[in-house]
Amino acid sequence: MDNINKVQERRDSIRYELNEALDMKIVFSSENPGLLGKTLCGSTIDVSASGLRIELNQQIKLDSVLDVWVTLKDSKKKYFLTGNVRWCKATDVSDYFQIGVVLRERSDTITDLESWQAVFKK
Repeated sequence: MDNINKVQERRDSIRYELNEALDMKIVFSSENPGLLGKTLCGSTIDVSASGLRIELNQQIKLDSVLDVWVTLKDSKKKYFLTGNVRWCKATDVSDYFQIGVVLRERSDTITDLESWQAVFKK
């Protein structure tokens, strides 16, 4: 985590600035049926043990639940995660959106949340 800078805020988890290429494959999202099976390309802006802020060329509905494979290309790490889209806003760059995702546990399937949290813990 040499290239990660801490962002100081009043949050449960410390946010780390991380600008890394990202692939996000949508495994399931009942709110976004048109995205199922698609891989969205973008980048991380910042990450924490409990969430991430990403930039994608796809808008995603607020309050969507996403089951996704997140691949951080630079570190070559891949995680199966579940999260809720808390916000989505257009950027100054045409057709790009910043998206805030809060990660959460699943009771009915195994995810890589613990592995993710181990990397980005306080």
